[in-house]
Amino acid sequence: MKSDNSAAEKIEAPSSCELSAAEVASYLKANPEFFIEQEDLLADLSLPHESGKAISLLERQVTILRDRGVGARQKLNNLLENARNNDQLFDTTRSLVLALLRAKDVTEIAGVAQDQLSNHANIDSCEVILVDKKSLKVADSVRTESEDILKKQFVDVFRLKRTHCGPISEEQTQYLFPAQGNSIKSTALCPVISNGDVLALIAFGNKADNYFNVNLDTLFLDFIGHVVGAVLDNQHADNAQ
Repeated sequence: MKSDNSAAEKIEAPSSCELSAAEVASYLKANPEFFIEQEDLLADLSLPHESGKAISLLERQVTILRDRGVGARQKLNNLLENARNNDQLFDTTRSLVLALLRAKDVTEIAGVAQDQLSNHANIDSCEVILVDKKSLKVADSVRTESEDILKKQFVDVFRLKRTHCGPISEEQTQYLFPAQGNSIKSTALCPVISNGDVLALIAFGNKADNYFNVNLDTLFLDFIGHVVGAVLDNQHADNAQ
């Protein structure tokens, strides 16, 4: 009876020593030189390929490294593209600020903002819409709208008081860009803010479907909104005196 138990223990013993896949992977990560002394084992290893054919471990390693290289290049290209866009926005912002400082009234402020921002390479259309106030005096060429209507159309912009990028309805697009509404596919709506009040909206349009998207960094656009807001507020204060 005792000998039978010993035999059973010998049979079951190997199963208690089995390694999990995670343990094997952990060991190989900690010992990347393992296969240097295991050439025979390395030669016998093969991996399935998408084509259905087996490939060597070395071929698989080359494929993985190549794919990682493509991914790294794509990330680098995205970073460079963002850097170029930021450089262009900085130049646009600098020119805008200098031009706004020379503006003599609200009409000129609205015109300067629209002209300067329309010159940016990635802006296919730009519209400035001032919030209509009793004391507001502007030329007929400047777009104005009541605060109630703007709040109803763009409630999130007034509520959050920051630039909104992402899809909007066709009706909203047509309202913002009456001359080019059919060609505008993505928009950024920037509130012009001073002392917490929205004084105007600046709408940016692009013909690409996803150029202005929810992942876009709006730092410069928000800054532009505050700069234009400060200049407008100063002009309103001067007119009130």
